[in-house]
Amino acid sequence: MTYRVEYNGEDIELATLDAALDNAKHAIAADVGPVSGWTVEHDETINDWFVQGVRDGQAIGATAVVTGPEPTMTAETFPRHAPAAGDTATHCMTFRGATPAETLGMAANWLAGRPELLDVDDLGWHPTRTGYEVRVYHRS
Repeated sequence: MTYRVEYNGEDIELATLDAALDNAKHAIAADVGPVSGWTVEHDETINDWFVQGVRDGQAIGATAVVTGPEPTMTAETFPRHAPAAGDTATHCMTFRGATPAETLGMAANWLAGRPELLDVDDLGWHPTRTGYEVRVYHRS
């Protein structure tokens, strides 16, 4: 189980969440200089942390993204069976491409061919070493 820190186009993998968050903070401080505090937000849906420096009460610099292991799926949110009629559980579809346009185009084409989808709950956008990844969280 590893955590990936992505900041300003660079990324590194670390074994623990604490090490990844510390690395993100050090990268931000090295980039923007002294900070007076930190904002750290966790998106439980995709299990990512967003870290940003704070100076004089204002967020400064770019946001570092700490990507955690895939969230643990439970029967309540990700059923192991085929969805029954009327099932509104959240599902995830992942697309990977070399450019942002290619990746978003694949997601848009997939969504256009799925009129049964009731709602898109969230999009997760992740630059990777080889391109880009978008996760579409949806309900049918």
